[in-house]
Amino acid sequence: MLPNFIIIGAAKAGTTALYWYLAEHPQVFMSPLKETNFFAFGLDSEGKPLYGNPEVHRYPVQTLVDYEKLFADAGDAKAIGEASPIYLECPQAAGRIRGLIPRARIICCLRNPVDRAYSDYQMYLRSTGQRLDPARDLVPSAAWVHPDSHWMEISRYHGQLQRYFDAFAREQIHIYLFDDFRKNSLEVTQDVYRFLRVDPTFAPDTDTPHNVGGMPSSMLMEGMFTSKAVAAVKPWIPRGAANWVRRLRTRNMRPAPPLPGRLRQQLTEQFRPEIAATSKLIGRSLDHWL
Repeated sequence: MLPNFIIIGAAKAGTTALYWYLAEHPQVFMSPLKETNFFAFGLDSEGKPLYGNPEVHRYPVQTLVDYEKLFADAGDAKAIGEASPIYLECPQAAGRIRGLIPRARIICCLRNPVDRAYSDYQMYLRSTGQRLDPARDLVPSAAWVHPDSHWMEISRYHGQLQRYFDAFAREQIHIYLFDDFRKNSLEVTQDVYRFLRVDPTFAPDTDTPHNVGGMPSSMLMEGMFTSKAVAAVKPWIPRGAANWVRRLRTRNMRPAPPLPGRLRQQLTEQFRPEIAATSKLIGRSLDHWL
């Protein structure tokens, strides 16, 4: 058993929420493990990952046998899927998905590239137990705002998406915007249901927060919520208990400081050609990102 649809990203663009909204649908089966990262896994001649940052990325599923086991309980679900945001950025993923599941439906959410990069950097700080320091992080010399940084590279959507448009027919690809998802998550989710050919009238629980961004008040509590032990048992925690944990974690989060206007303008200008190319590729205006 293999999935017939895959959420490829983008990272920090609401993929966790969509994963849970899909998992609630009675005609949909989602891999119990979010972020299998299977199609991004590969080792070079020295045994090192071909793609990914060892500080951030994990590869919990490395063989086809283990990947297939994730979907063994799919039963008669009409739509069977997984969500691994690393697939959008990983150069090898599109071809690997095409090679194994050529008829797969591909789902991708795009977020303002500046906001996505900043949110992604905040997640990096949380994962490494660091606090955001405006004097270090909200200045033009900050490491994350460098054009070649990992966070900025991932926000360059055009080349990443082009790999999928080269590998799959356009009608197999569904792209939506984080802006729309944040304004009306139910409408966007039901549109995804429609794309997957399952009942589009189903209404999931959109009140429970999922993977809320920002910076934690208590780094100790954040470390508990995101520990390897919690991650290992998360797929088997009853939904009610899992939702309680998500709400508790959300209460520990505080909004990060906004980007200074001049810095935001500088970063937006860096992305201007990329935004124009992405807009043309997906056939939708992205002028509101400029």
